[in-house]
Amino acid sequence: MSRFAFEFTGRVARHSVGTWSYTVVFLPAEVAAELPLGENPRLRVRGEMDEYPFARAWQPAGGTWFLMIPKDVLKQGGYGLGDWINVRFNIDDQEAVDMPEALAAALEEDDAFRAAWEGLTAGKKRSVVVRVESAKTAGTVAKRVAEARELVMSGQLAAGMGRKKADGAG
Repeated sequence: MSRFAFEFTGRVARHSVGTWSYTVVFLPAEVAAELPLGENPRLRVRGEMDEYPFARAWQPAGGTWFLMIPKDVLKQGGYGLGDWINVRFNIDDQEAVDMPEALAAALEEDDAFRAAWEGLTAGKKRSVVVRVESAKTAGTVAKRVAEARELVMSGQLAAGMGRKKADGAG
């Protein structure tokens, strides 16, 4: 018996949203029918793609759902478009936020930052986490934690995070 409640084999595909393009796997309709996608259209899941672990959310796309394949999974597995990939997963805590050490330390040291952080939705917290975790050097991590603090404290989190991403700053 598998430790995962859901399992299927799907093809690695390309999915475009506006000017953005993602490498994804689509959710088969028979698996989608078993999931609470009506109340959680961006259902957070945790599992494995072949033997590579992942934590992501199913994203709605015109009556179907896709899961973005992490770049490290694509690289480690040598996957390309059209390849088959085994996906096994469980439904994750919908409010969970995996916290990077540097951000956790900043929150621990600053009561006002922590209080403002606690007022954010899980989705906004995850957007900050993604920005911090995408940094490649310790200096950039520190810079992004400082930016995150400024955005959270100013109440301009959503607009600020989008602006930074769009102009490539950081």
